[in-house]
Amino acid sequence: MTLLLDTSLWIDFTRARSPASLKQFIAPFVLDPAAHLAEPVRFELLRSARPDETRQLEAQFATLPTLHTPTDLWQQAIALGQACRQIGRTVLSLDLLVAAVALHHDALLVSFDTDFETIASVSELRLQRLERPA
Repeated sequence: MTLLLDTSLWIDFTRARSPASLKQFIAPFVLDPAAHLAEPVRFELLRSARPDETRQLEAQFATLPTLHTPTDLWQQAIALGQACRQIGRTVLSLDLLVAAVALHHDALLVSFDTDFETIASVSELRLQRLERPA
C-alpha cells in the first residue's frame, strides 16, 4: 500500500517546537517504507521555509520516492473542489491538489487535516486522518 504523507505531518515532525511525543507519534509514518511524497506537499513546505529548514526538509525528502504528478492534476482538483462546493464546503486549493495526486495513485493519504474528510466524502479518497496525541 502506498502512503502519501500530507504537509500537516511534515510540519509537526520538523518543527523545533513540536513536542517530542508528537514527533514520536509521526515517526513511524515518515519511516514507513511505503511512505511517499507529492510535489504539492513539497511545494507547500518549501515555499516559505528558512534556509536551515529547507536543508533539513530536502535531506528528509531525498529518502522518499515522489509520486508523479498526473497530467490532468488541475482538472482533477477542479472536479474535487466543485464536488465539495456542492455539499456546501470550501476546501483549500493545495489540499485539492494533494488529494488529486493521492487519488490518481490510489494512495492512502495520511493527514491531521480535517479538510481531507470533506474530500473523502465526495470521492474515493482513501484517508487515514490522525489525531494529535494529547
